[in-house]
Amino acid sequence: MSTQNTRAVPIRTIIMILISAAIILAAIGVHGLVTRNDDPQAALNAQEAKLKAAAAETTAAPVSKPTVCLLAVARAPLADATDRLKKAGVTVQPETAVWPNRPAAPRATTVYFDDGGEADAKTVASALPGSTTAARPAALEACAGVLAVAVVKK
Repeated sequence: MSTQNTRAVPIRTIIMILISAAIILAAIGVHGLVTRNDDPQAALNAQEAKLKAAAAETTAAPVSKPTVCLLAVARAPLADATDRLKKAGVTVQPETAVWPNRPAAPRATTVYFDDGGEADAKTVASALPGSTTAARPAALEACAGVLAVAVVKK
């Protein structure tokens, strides 16, 4: 009686399968190296060009620091608005004013701008959550020459 297992796969067959798999994987690797068309120097040059363009954009356009004047609507506290604006890099005039009787007071904190000041007004409004921007009403004479921020109680 033989002690050899007749159902076992011969070792030669296992070795041949492993060699075939190694040859196939090597062929795939060689094919990947040959057909790859990326140039490391070109990628480096492209990245340097992107960095130079980004640096040129940031230095070419100076960031304007708008000046604002705060108006308290119905005795609204101005300390929070002043702190937020200063942290955002906005210049806040030291003197403040009270909202006049005319025009009608806004219902929410509003940044009023003159002609050409809409971009600065949007910058200021982004520093004050829940605020809006609007063109300066003709009857609003307070804070002439700068952005007027009408602060309303929360």
